Amino acid sequence: MINPEIIKELILRQRKIFLDTSDAISREIIVEKKFQKSVSLREAVIITGVRRSGKSYLMRLIWKKIVAERKMPEKNFLYFNFEDEKLLKFSASDFETLLESYFEVIEPEKSKKIYLFFDEIQNIPGWEKFINRLREDRGYKIFITGSNAALLSKEIGTALTGRNFPVSLFPLSFREFCGFKLKREFMKEDFYGAEEKARLKKILKSYLKNGGFPEVVIQNFRPLLQEYLKNIIYRDIILRHKIKNEASLREISAFVISNVGVNLSLEKISRMTKVKNLMTVKNYLSHLEDTFLFYAVPKFSYSVKDQIYNPDKIFVVDTGMYNEVAFISSANSGRVLENAVFLELKRRGRDVYYFKEKNECDFIIREKNRPDMAIQVTKRLDAQNDNREINGILEAMKKLRLKKGIIITEDQEEERIIKGKKIKIVPVYKWLLED
Repeated sequence: MINPEIIKELILRQRKIFLDTSDAISREIIVEKKFQKSVSLREAVIITGVRRSGKSYLMRLIWKKIVAERKMPEKNFLYFNFEDEKLLKFSASDFETLLESYFEVIEPEKSKKIYLFFDEIQNIPGWEKFINRLREDRGYKIFITGSNAALLSKEIGTALTGRNFPVSLFPLSFREFCGFKLKREFMKEDFYGAEEKARLKKILKSYLKNGGFPEVVIQNFRPLLQEYLKNIIYRDIILRHKIKNEASLREISAFVISNVGVNLSLEKISRMTKVKNLMTVKNYLSHLEDTFLFYAVPKFSYSVKDQIYNPDKIFVVDTGMYNEVAFISSANSGRVLENAVFLELKRRGRDVYYFKEKNECDFIIREKNRPDMAIQVTKRLDAQNDNREINGILEAMKKLRLKKGIIITEDQEEERIIKGKKIKIVPVYKWLLED
């Protein structure tokens, strides 16, 4: 049991912080029709994503929008962050005390809906039973954030199956980044003026270099990412999984982050990091993936066995994180570009694979269980790489019978018909800003 006075103190202190949206960067998800509909449903909205990607700020923006559009009383919300150090003794039995304390110190209008915003709730064992009980009461609407996929999926799979609306939040998209830098929304007219295009390219260069973690963008200070990485590894992995060999875990994380877009087998990671036990390597990778730090992309194949026995390609959650950790050379810019394209595909909810037979194609997009599009990413098509990049996408399109093929470059734009296949070549800044 935790002292109710501590809970009351935290409710008031955290509430004041929650209501301050002066530094918040607008997030596109707020205006998506599917998300707007979720606010009216009974299902709990569960927002997941890597630490410091803006989940707490998103909840602040959600509440601000609810108040403006639904004329809700300011008192009718409870925000509670379960990562406060004063809550180390908080247990499932204290949830009822939390609600009672809220009604006592805030005194909301009980005749109207009450909105509950719970940050990092997965830290409290048994949380899902409390949320499931509240969800049955039409007087509440619940929003939850979490930074650990394994912990969340375990509880959601048991108590909240079919009773939750999942939302994946990434660091800022290029469109959101542009909105912050331009001090206004991006408009399609920005594609056409010479001055506007030059400014977009300059903003893109900054975006690819520093990434989209909101606080890094606001402060324009990329070294913050080193602290984020340490925090993720220590709080989400070492403490929770009682990892003893911290040095090996950090070495694997640094190696993986430094090799985005590369096919990485367990054997290769083991060989390059000197962590000899393959099961240890596998477990560490699983823990890192559960924190949303990186994503594994499988080879496209109609054979499940073929997918399993071919190594995945790895992409990190933020290009700034890659630039901060990896040893940078001029050759790395192509990898950064490919990583940025992958992240945008994930934001758009695409099912992503890579293709590799005689040649390689960076991404295959699957729609309704069928391959739908091939995407190749390269900094520039020139005499040295034209054949390789074209052959890779053509082979994928031919083998998978695809009609759509795109090559995303830094600044080139044209359309080619090659061997009866139409291939669009588009600049990355334009592709990233498309609807």
